Amino acid sequence: MIDKLITIWVQIRDLHLYLFRRALILNGYVDDHTCRGARHRNWGDELNYYFISQLAGRPVIFYHTFRVAKWLGLKNYLCIGTLLDAVNYSNRSTVVWGTGVSGQDRDFVPPQKICSVRGRKTYEFLKNRGIDCPSVFGDPALLLPRFYTPQRMEKRYKLGIIPHVIDWDYDVMQKIRKERNDILVIDLAHYDKWTDVIDQICSCEAIASSSLHGLIVSDAYNVPNCWITLSGKISGGLFKFFDYFSSVGREEAGPEKVERMSDLQTIENKMVSWKPIAIDTDPILQSCPFYRT
Repeated sequence: MIDKLITIWVQIRDLHLYLFRRALILNGYVDDHTCRGARHRNWGDELNYYFISQLAGRPVIFYHTFRVAKWLGLKNYLCIGTLLDAVNYSNRSTVVWGTGVSGQDRDFVPPQKICSVRGRKTYEFLKNRGIDCPSVFGDPALLLPRFYTPQRMEKRYKLGIIPHVIDWDYDVMQKIRKERNDILVIDLAHYDKWTDVIDQICSCEAIASSSLHGLIVSDAYNVPNCWITLSGKISGGLFKFFDYFSSVGREEAGPEKVERMSDLQTIENKMVSWKPIAIDTDPILQSCPFYRT
């Protein structure tokens, strides 16, 4: 009974936002069935709720919960995440801005229009399937510094580690949280304000991350970072990482495996070779179909 009431409330709320507040309809792996915002479970995905709303200057609602959008085939957007070739995300009314593919050989519905994609590997993937795609690359999260500046930029931690949500309870992560006070472990599933994660990243001298958006946001704010793997169980494999790297001129052979505390020294040594990314983010913003200056 409670679930049914929540579903009805969501439909009424979304219809009101769409009709009277010009809400943007997004496709994304986000659960917004709360009165206070998205239910927190993966910060990278939830940027669709928080950052895209700020960028667009209007509310966002989600296609998968807004039944009217499905019935009428309303225009919807795919933005942040590995969603384009995921099941039930792209449809004939979808406009793509910034999302990527997983690189797997599976069927999906080609979108109505593509404005930009996450990286060159997604571009090649689509072109090989005869899908028209402009050569505009870059994850929308690279635009974050244009819209948010951390309140305090001093470095409080020698190292920050961002485990993907699936890696939070990995053995070595539990040991690090217990034994290393100089290391900040950043939790992508539990936070108060969405900008807190950015503040935490910028409070670290360097970042090691098994989360793709941990790396992207570190790059965006010019924080030295290292790609790591923990459990190795992240869905979609490594394709999405190399897709992102291809858009910013970042050369990577693969992630550094972290299995024991001693591996942290390897991570710290690798930071020495880190270089700022090379990308002009103007085309990303200019290609955004809903951004208005």
